[in-house]
Amino acid sequence: MGKHILVLNGSPRNHGNTEVLADALIEGAAKAGHTASKLNLHSMKINPCYGCYNCIAGKGNPCIQKDEMYKVYEELEKADVVVYASPLYWWQVSAQLKTVIDRIFAVPASNHMSMPKKEAVLLIAAEGSSEENFSHIISYYQTCLVQNVGWTDRGMVLARGVSVPGDVEKTGFIQEAVDLGASL
Repeated sequence: MGKHILVLNGSPRNHGNTEVLADALIEGAAKAGHTASKLNLHSMKINPCYGCYNCIAGKGNPCIQKDEMYKVYEELEKADVVVYASPLYWWQVSAQLKTVIDRIFAVPASNHMSMPKKEAVLLIAAEGSSEENFSHIISYYQTCLVQNVGWTDRGMVLARGVSVPGDVEKTGFIQEAVDLGASL
């Protein structure tokens, strides 16, 4: 039986380089017998975390906010693999993805700080071409989104030198994403 993959697309741009990478990963995963759900976060109404700790107090399900984050929580519960997909903004993920990451805190907070075990993948599209350009996001991903929550890193595609929509299609990063999806 295949895995269920949740792709959190943090790009504010429809059909941009990040989404093309995400779709390539989904294609590879489908060929391997997996299913996937992709949430385009830019089109969803998701508020930032209020820091109210009602999740810890058990007053949410898992969060008290009534916005479209419930769709993320539903998909997260079903997912075996979570793919964080984002353009690189100031050496970090986009605000759209960061907002969702912050709100995911309610999941362990509402469950005695226990996070369900998952696998994780990072897809990043960046204008810059140097490896150093990715050092901060790699560290954040490996420490905060994998190690600290007890998840398993399944890999990364760090697409460098892709600025305008369509750039990634002229590179080998598409095949890397397909291969990564198939390996899940």
